Formats: sequence, structure tokens, C-alpha cells
Amino acid sequence: MFETDEEITELQRLFDETLISASTHMRNIVNPRRRLSAPQVVAYLQGTKYVAFVAVGPEGEPHVSPLNAVFIHGRFTMSTSARADKVRHLRANAKCSAVHMDGDRIAMVASGTVEWIARDHPDHELIHRTWTEIYESDPYTWGDVVFFRLKPALMWAYAFRPEEFPAT
Repeated sequence: MFETDEEITELQRLFDETLISASTHMRNIVNPRRRLSAPQVVAYLQGTKYVAFVAVGPEGEPHVSPLNAVFIHGRFTMSTSARADKVRHLRANAKCSAVHMDGDRIAMVASGTVEWIARDHPDHELIHRTWTEIYESDPYTWGDVVFFRLKPALMWAYAFRPEEFPAT
């Protein structure tokens, strides 16, 4: 786990605030019996998870890409080719979303803005080292790679049976 106690507290606050402002329909689905806590989410999101990542195209149209994601400091971190369309779209409009789900078993949704993780970013060393360890290969040897993460403004987590997801 990479999250501090403060980051877990902030993540829980974000979950709670997101659901307070959600529609009645959404709150009926992601009701207290079906919600995951921030400690449960952090424990579950260890290692690589796959997300449907959405960027906004030049005319406001959504562009969805499947991406590997690693949860570090309470945020999904991702990498892609610097020449990918999504990078061009994100540089023009930083709004984005990511969804991780496994049927009705578990789902997490985050929406916010992209944060670029350049080599001089304070978290670059940790993110680069973590990705290198997970993939047993330096991501910079894969081509013209960029790292980024989603800074969530909204985020929630659901599980049909939350008890199946321990917090530790």
C-alpha cells in the first residue's frame, strides 16, 4: 500500500461527498449496504487493475481506452504512448474518467482531471519504480511513454457483497 492515513481519510471524504450529491437512483444502488470504504478500496486496488479510461475529444465526444492502472497515493496512475490520441485530447482538455469493474461484484468510478507525471514530478520516482517492479521491465524501454494520473473530483466504490473485500 502506498496510501498514508491522511490520503485514506481524504479518499473516504471524497466517496462520501460524491454519494451525498448523487441522484436518488444512484444512492439507491450504491446504498450503505453496497458501499466499499476507502480502506477496502485501497486494499483491493493493489497491483495492476484494468480500467476503461475516458478522455474528451476535440468536439466533446468521449474516447474510451482500456488501460492498465496502478493505484498510488489514492489515485489511478496510468501510462501510454506520448503519441496516443488520448494524450493529445488530454492536453487540450484535462477532463477524464476511469471505471474499474468486475460484473456486479465490484465497481469503482473516478472522474476528474489528468495530472501529468513528468520525470521532475515529486512522485515520479515512486511511480516509475512501482511500474518497473510490477512489469519487470522499465516502462521507458517500451517506447515514447508518458505517465499520468487521474485527480478525482468525484469517486465512488460499490460491491454487491462488500464483506468479500477486507480492508487489510
